[in-house]
Amino acid sequence: MDSVFVSTTDARLIARLNRSIHEHHVRMNSDYFAEYEEEKMYEAFLTLIGRSNHHFMVMEVEATPVGYIWFEEKVSEATAFRQAVRTVYVHHISIDTMYQRKGYGRRMMEWIEQWARDHQFKSIELDYWMINSEAASFYDEIGFAPKRQIVIKTLGE
Repeated sequence: MDSVFVSTTDARLIARLNRSIHEHHVRMNSDYFAEYEEEKMYEAFLTLIGRSNHHFMVMEVEATPVGYIWFEEKVSEATAFRQAVRTVYVHHISIDTMYQRKGYGRRMMEWIEQWARDHQFKSIELDYWMINSEAASFYDEIGFAPKRQIVIKTLGE
């Protein structure tokens, strides 16, 4: 089925579409992630939508919203420590549970890749939890490579 991508400022829609990925994260790490509450998500997204260089695109299939991608244009000047940075950073990609495993996530990532090329970005970055082996496999399949690793040491009481 053909999909279209529509820019949105509808925080309520993004909050609803966020449910499946947020609940997935809660199942993976309930010590870190708060339970999904649509009203709280709505309020959170309301503060994020409209920020400079942040984009929320909804994927629609036959006029039905099936997921969204939230990404940021990260552009910074060179410093004494590093070169200038110009990359697209994907904060969220979420596909509604009913539409998962049908190629829509791959289609979404193809779309962001084309968007980045069209806007002269040389890279796309994102992160996922190490415990999320499905995400690791998916991103590996579509050409993403590890860049950096963050480690944690939990201290006893």
